[in-house]
Amino acid sequence: MQSSVNETFKHNRARKNVILGGAVIMIAITALSCVSSFVIYHGGFADLRHPFDKLLALFAVIVVEGAFIWLVYGFTRAFSSSAERFISLCGMGFLLTVMLMNLVTHFMMVKGIGLNETQTAWIQWGAVAVFIVVLLIVLFITLADPVIKLIRLELRYLGRQQETILEAKTEGLDSEQVRGAMAERAEYEAAQLADKIVGNARWSRATLDTTEGKTFRR
Repeated sequence: MQSSVNETFKHNRARKNVILGGAVIMIAITALSCVSSFVIYHGGFADLRHPFDKLLALFAVIVVEGAFIWLVYGFTRAFSSSAERFISLCGMGFLLTVMLMNLVTHFMMVKGIGLNETQTAWIQWGAVAVFIVVLLIVLFITLADPVIKLIRLELRYLGRQQETILEAKTEGLDSEQVRGAMAERAEYEAAQLADKIVGNARWSRATLDTTEGKTFRR
């Protein structure tokens, strides 16, 4: 029994070491890709003054490399729905291809090796299109969030509920009960108005009689 427990602890320790080693390798490769991506994107902002060209190139690196780290972390720690995990897998595959393209292109540029048509097109417009793809990945994952979906369903339920209540109230205005209540209210208001008119007439008559009596005594 004791040996089985020891084996389990050894296995868990070895597993943690493997995960830690994989994280170190991933960070190292990502750092290399950051350098290559910075060189690739820096040329696209060369028309701006220093240091804005370097800042924008740094932002571009953060978009690409940060999105990859975000997807890896989300896939292993947060994403639970099948749609989220599928989109994150596709996104990680795409960003790994982008990182590989940047690394190879940078190496060939430094060594003075001629670039092929694909790499030339990549430098000209392909690398910039990555930003739009990353934006779409983030958008689709956000929309596929189960919590956001539950909020949308709850809002839809509340909207239908209020709509049903308002429709019932609208239809209730045409019912016989409401019409009878309106007629009763009209009779009540008419009675109140009649009493008010009669009261005003009596007060005016009394005032007139008092005035005439005073005049007669004089």
